[in-house]
Order: sequence, then C-alpha cells, then structure tokens
Amino acid sequence: MNIIMTGHDGYIGSHLSPYLEKKGHKIYGFSKEITEFDYIKGKFDMVIHLAALTGVRKSLEIPQDYWETNVLGTRAVFDFCKERNMKCLYASSSNAHEWWTNPYATTKKVNEMDGHHFVGFRPHTVYPGRKDMMYYRMTNEPETVQYINGYHERDWTHIEDLCSAVCTLIENYDIMVGKCVDIGTGESINLKEVAAKLMPYRSPQINAMNPTTERVVTCADITELKELGWKPEYSFKELMHEMCDHYMDILQGKKSNR
Repeated sequence: MNIIMTGHDGYIGSHLSPYLEKKGHKIYGFSKEITEFDYIKGKFDMVIHLAALTGVRKSLEIPQDYWETNVLGTRAVFDFCKERNMKCLYASSSNAHEWWTNPYATTKKVNEMDGHHFVGFRPHTVYPGRKDMMYYRMTNEPETVQYINGYHERDWTHIEDLCSAVCTLIENYDIMVGKCVDIGTGESINLKEVAAKLMPYRSPQINAMNPTTERVVTCADITELKELGWKPEYSFKELMHEMCDHYMDILQGKKSNR
C-alpha cells in the first residue's frame, strides 16, 4: 500500500514509518504545512495523519495556533482524501475523552467529529516518549521532575504496541470506518507508584491539587482492538519491576564494594 504520512519525523511517525515499511508498505513522508496538503500529486492508497501541535499546557498559551494547525490543517487532509476517494487513518488523543478540559483536547474532539468518514485512533501515554514527556524525564532527567500529582493515573503504552495496533487498523480499515478507537493496555497506574519505581533515589514532592486542565485518570478501552485480534505485548508494570531490580543490584553492588 502506498501511504502518505504527515508527522513522519515526529516521535510516533519516526517509529511507525519503518515499522510499516517492514510490513511491505511504501511510506511517503509529508513535511510541509498540512494546510498545503492539496498540492500533493501522485497515486496513493491512504493518508496516515499524525502531524499536530501537541501538549496540554502549551495549548493554554496559544489556543489559536492549535485550532489552525490541528483543526483547519486536519480538515485540509480530510478534504484531500474525500476528493480522491482515499482512506485516512488519523491520530486523535486520549484527551479527547474529556474534550472540554483544554484547547488541545477540544481540537482532537473536533477532528473526531469531522472524521466520521475515516478511522481514528487515540494513543494513550506512549513511552519511552519524547524528551519532554514524563517517562523520559523520570528515567533520564529525574531532577526535572518537581511535582507528581497524587491522584493522576496513566495507561502507559509502549511505542511498539502502538505501531502494531495501527497496523491492525490498516488491515481492518473497511470495517472500522467511522470509528475512533483507544490504543493502550487497558490498565492504568498511579504516577506516585511509577515515580517510586523509576526514581528510587529521589522522591518528588507530591502535589495533591487536581488541575482541571488535564485528565486525572486515563485508561484505554481496547475491546474493539481485541476483537480484531490485537493485544498489547508490553507490560509497563513488568518494566517497572525490572528497573527496580536493576536499581537494587546497583545499590547492593555499591554496598559490597564498601
């Protein structure tokens, strides 16, 4: 299948593109502004639309930019596909479940409403993730993690599981049209527990405040993906235990060398 991919050089795209190429698909990365999408020439079977402005906090600062890129830009992609009778698989967000909480979530919900002719997917907290995301900071830059909300829970989803789920949606595209499905593990873990395992040498301050601009608990409903034969292969809890054992080995090694 010949596939145009927007956002191919982003975190998800940089993993998804080679994954799909190994499955025999030809991926053509689109690097321009997505509002210029109608200038594309050639014969393609599908668009995988990943390009977007991301992040909840940033959307509170520049909501108009988020609207123009995430909504108007995505509409340009949808119109392009409709005019050419092409398939479109687009990335939404788990934040769309509570679309009223912030501008980013709102733009993603609007995409879902506009994209009823296509297939969407909502990635839940993907790891290892970008450098600005929590998992990376916990494991590489723990000094930058100042506060952990005591109530927050996240469904941690490995990038390889995300790629395999997208591949499943491509294979079953025709029966999934009009739907937007969650991609995750179906299990959420409290951030306090994650911090205790991934940052055993440093305990961030617990902030008991519940910000109204972010979802407190995210947990993917993967029922529809399971019905298609997909299941996650990576367990975040198992990873945490492995890392905890690794830290204990380091600690015991230090003690034995005294």
